[in-house]
Amino acid sequence: MFSVINILKAILIGFFTGFVASIPLGPSGLESVSRSISKGFKEGFKVSLGAVSADITYIVIINLGLFTILTRNPKFHSLFWIVSGIVLIISNKISFTAKKPDLNLEKSIYRRSSNAFLTGFLITFLNPTTPSLWIALSGTIFNVWRHHGRIYFIFSISSMIIGSITWFCFLNILVSKGFKKFKPDLANNTTKILDYFLFALGIIFIIWGSYKLFF
Repeated sequence: MFSVINILKAILIGFFTGFVASIPLGPSGLESVSRSISKGFKEGFKVSLGAVSADITYIVIINLGLFTILTRNPKFHSLFWIVSGIVLIISNKISFTAKKPDLNLEKSIYRRSSNAFLTGFLITFLNPTTPSLWIALSGTIFNVWRHHGRIYFIFSISSMIIGSITWFCFLNILVSKGFKKFKPDLANNTTKILDYFLFALGIIFIIWGSYKLFF
């Protein structure tokens, strides 16, 4: 017999976990912020939805036991670093070549041609730190509710996903609305800084992955 109290606990703990786990800005979070500044809430939120979809994919993969099979090869994790770095660089290269100044901040400061959802998905899915996070959560919080029963497990994961989406929605609204109050030059420069940072992060990922692969 299901306990309403335990279901509410699973929902609240799952929501809080998803919300808090999403607060630290990784590469996809920075990309969503950059796009929210340059093209508004909708474009940045698409990146966030792509990132959340990648997280959901990992949750499924890990809980089916498939990730353990994939990581039996010690070089697999190194390749993740390299491919993730390449995706970050390509994404920024597309952004740089597609930038066109626009005086209307509500339309956009820069034109970006890359697919926002797909970019968010790939950046998160190929980020080597992503599976580590979900492996840790699967072995702790999710494992507790799995032992309580499947229904509690489903409620916990579902509310966690909602919590993550809620945070990204709040973040992109805050960023897109906040920068409208500043001068266009400030938003312009902030976007450039974020783009350069992500490009540098891509280089670091490739170097670190290559080091782990060959040494």
